[in-house]
Amino acid sequence: MSVLRPPTTPSLFDETSPVKSFWDYVEKLLTLPMIRSLYIYGPPGVGKTFSAYTIGVGERPLCPITLTEDTASAELRGHYLALGREMVWHDGPVTKAMREGGRLVVNEVTHGTSDVFSLLHPVLENPDTACMTLPNNELVRPAEGFQCICTDNLPPEDLPLALRDRFDAVLEIKEPHPKALELLDARLREAARRTFALEADRRISLRGWLAIQKLQGPLGLKLACVAVLGQTRGQQVHDAILLAESRL
Repeated sequence: MSVLRPPTTPSLFDETSPVKSFWDYVEKLLTLPMIRSLYIYGPPGVGKTFSAYTIGVGERPLCPITLTEDTASAELRGHYLALGREMVWHDGPVTKAMREGGRLVVNEVTHGTSDVFSLLHPVLENPDTACMTLPNNELVRPAEGFQCICTDNLPPEDLPLALRDRFDAVLEIKEPHPKALELLDARLREAARRTFALEADRRISLRGWLAIQKLQGPLGLKLACVAVLGQTRGQQVHDAILLAESRL
């Protein structure tokens, strides 16, 4: 497995680099045709799923599914549905993506069961061996353009080894896209950037900051922070914003 992690220093984006920023790097990975399987991970609210759904999809079908501990492999593969007196086969997202050369996006992949992983293993094989057998014994092979992107909050080390080894590349996203940050006013944008460097239990996602921004008009900044984050944490964040501004 080729592990491609995001560059961590600006020096990696110099005049010799084919990309000039981290998000250029993300877009490059998501548009490279030789990357058929990609694992994207990072904290909540940084745009993992949005990137998988939008960057580099083109005209291909998008076939998403979000896993829970109760998701059965049949939901990915497909199942028969009653239509009048007949039972008609309905492709699941994996089968549809393989048939039509689409992008399969599997969210919260670490929530999958061993049954789900067993279905994904042959799907994520090399193009010449990847396949899936349906209940009617039909063998489905990936059409040209097929791609699988899995997303999760957890690093690849938390995946079963057999699944982890099947990804062509791994991408860690730590911060939202700059265009997403532009949705925040300047005051909250700077506060948000500071929290992205904190440990996981103290971070505030972009969703949280957008909620604070939405409520600060009618409630004021302090009560907006409290409404979104709770009284103790909200008060702490509000005070930290004021302290940072006093030091400028």
